[in-house]
Amino acid sequence: MNKFARKYLFSVIAVAALAFAASTMTQSSEAAYFQSAKSLYAQKCSVCHANDGSGNTAKGKELKVRNWKTDPEVKKMSDAKMIEITMKGKGKMEGYERTLGKEKVEMLVKYSKELMEK
Repeated sequence: MNKFARKYLFSVIAVAALAFAASTMTQSSEAAYFQSAKSLYAQKCSVCHANDGSGNTAKGKELKVRNWKTDPEVKKMSDAKMIEITMKGKGKMEGYERTLGKEKVEMLVKYSKELMEK
């Protein structure tokens, strides 16, 4: 194998290793983000909205919480509107702007949107 071929082979292997490492880190950070969002949702939202977004809990039934999976109005709601409601509150739902901040509220909305699709 000549010098050029060795350099080329080394370059290909290095690029492949970097691509693999980057994809592994991305998958790990996505998994950690998902777990963090799931945990936050369980702490702040599931008592009313249930673990699956159905609102099928005692508190959810008492407050007449909408089922995110079947309510067309909720399903078509924009991320911005959901963020606003989660930050400011609505009806008997408290707002989380002060206690969680925008970043965590956005995380909750993203997770909630995923629940709607399941």
